[in-house]
Amino acid sequence: MRPFKFPRLLLSGLILLSSLFIAQAHAAIVINGTRVIYPSDQKEVSVKLDNTGKVPLLVQSWIDGSDKHSGPDTSTAPFVLTPPIARVNAGQGQTLRVRLTGQQMLPQDKESLFWLNVLEVPPSAEDGQNKLSIAFRSRIKLFYRPAGLKEDVAQAAHKIQWRLKSSAGGWALEGVNTTPYFLTLNSLKVGDASAELNLANSMFAPGERKTLPLKGSYSPSGSSRIEGGVINDFGGTSKFELPISL
Repeated sequence: MRPFKFPRLLLSGLILLSSLFIAQAHAAIVINGTRVIYPSDQKEVSVKLDNTGKVPLLVQSWIDGSDKHSGPDTSTAPFVLTPPIARVNAGQGQTLRVRLTGQQMLPQDKESLFWLNVLEVPPSAEDGQNKLSIAFRSRIKLFYRPAGLKEDVAQAAHKIQWRLKSSAGGWALEGVNTTPYFLTLNSLKVGDASAELNLANSMFAPGERKTLPLKGSYSPSGSSRIEGGVINDFGGTSKFELPISL
């Protein structure tokens, strides 16, 4: 029997709906964790899903690279995820197993970033009743981590090189990620001024340089200290504090 696949047009519509209605309701399928770490020396990793709702749900899962509009039939990510489609009863869970299929395609001197997608589809209305059914898609980061990386990931935030920059618009912090790891900031400040972080600028890829504008009052002095936090492998915050010179 051939495996079931959502038609591409239907899948695109479901993904669009999941974006449109995210502010009005909440997904019932919860992914345990905010990120997945895939060490290259492991055969597979598992991800747990829980149905916190009151009805059974059909769940389709896939992994993509960086295109949030891609679906399971267009993704070229070198992973196999099983089961790709599952029915999850109310109050029950489902374990997804992720297996790498193309290690030779990926760099071994730095992490690679992918995204795990989980699309939940509610059951159809019974007895011909008119009912709005909303499909939700959850999306979390999956980091492929080569086993040969020797730097301590727990200390990676201390390896970002920072400097203050002045411009007509005010002061900014320029940072360079000198580590082989992806680092996601959730706070950053120098003195009483904090960096303007958002989804687009808070993650530093390996080797990436970014400039983050500062908001709030800041008076330059001979030296200052920068304080911040990065999201660690467990989804928590690891704090760091570093000296910074003008």
